[in-house]
Amino acid sequence: MWTGLDGAVEELGAAELDAAIDLSGRPVIGALRTRPGLPGLTRLVGVPALSGFRAAVGEALPGEVGARTLAHALLDDIPGAVVISGYAWVVGPPVEAPPPGRTPPADVCSGWRSDGTMMLAIARSGAMPRLSGPAAPPLADAVDSVGWHAMPPLTPGDMRRCRLMDVTRGGDILRVEAMFRDSYMDADGDESVVHEYGLSAVVSAGRLQLLAVRVEPRVLPWQECPMAAASAAALVGRQVGTLGQHIRGAFSGTSSCTHLNDLLRSLDDVPVLAAGR
Repeated sequence: MWTGLDGAVEELGAAELDAAIDLSGRPVIGALRTRPGLPGLTRLVGVPALSGFRAAVGEALPGEVGARTLAHALLDDIPGAVVISGYAWVVGPPVEAPPPGRTPPADVCSGWRSDGTMMLAIARSGAMPRLSGPAAPPLADAVDSVGWHAMPPLTPGDMRRCRLMDVTRGGDILRVEAMFRDSYMDADGDESVVHEYGLSAVVSAGRLQLLAVRVEPRVLPWQECPMAAASAAALVGRQVGTLGQHIRGAFSGTSSCTHLNDLLRSLDDVPVLAAGR
């Protein structure tokens, strides 16, 4: 979406994705459909939905990845969607047994550190501690409402990830405001926030160098999770458009956050948005 100085709004592009994830064993892609359609999409059916999925997208749809298209952004969110879906199993497990292999290993991120609140609670009780996030306020109250497309209402047991990125040109710099929110609708119809981060960044318009970045941990499940926000500073000085490769190789362990990494990698979309009109 492009917003002019006079407030005029123009839609520059749109995409949709429907995905079915087979959880009968290791999570794999059961079915995919995009609008507009993508040649080569069927090559992703049957591939792992977590580790290895993004590499498979690169092999099946190199043009979409290279151009940082909207379809690529949607496909890139699938692993994160599968990870956060585990929250619904913890707070409101269905009748059937949860799928195997959904618990991340210790020390994979700041929140899952072996000496942290959650892992110590699991060691004591053998189960995840009960989570309870704050009520989810309307996003339009806090962020430019024009930037949000219409979204269907959540139903009990549903989870949702909302993402937003605004890029504003000011002389020879680009100012970036980005955020995401993961929320859950419980059996009583109350929506609560599971994860929410905000991000502000400054990028040079010419060289596309990241000049400054600030991460705001707004809602996170464990007291150790916000420690990961400091990891973003290591990206300053790097070229936007190449951040994802560095993050995949260097941002891991207890100094990182899986979901923050996704938000940081989305900064590689800044050049596409900056050139959008």
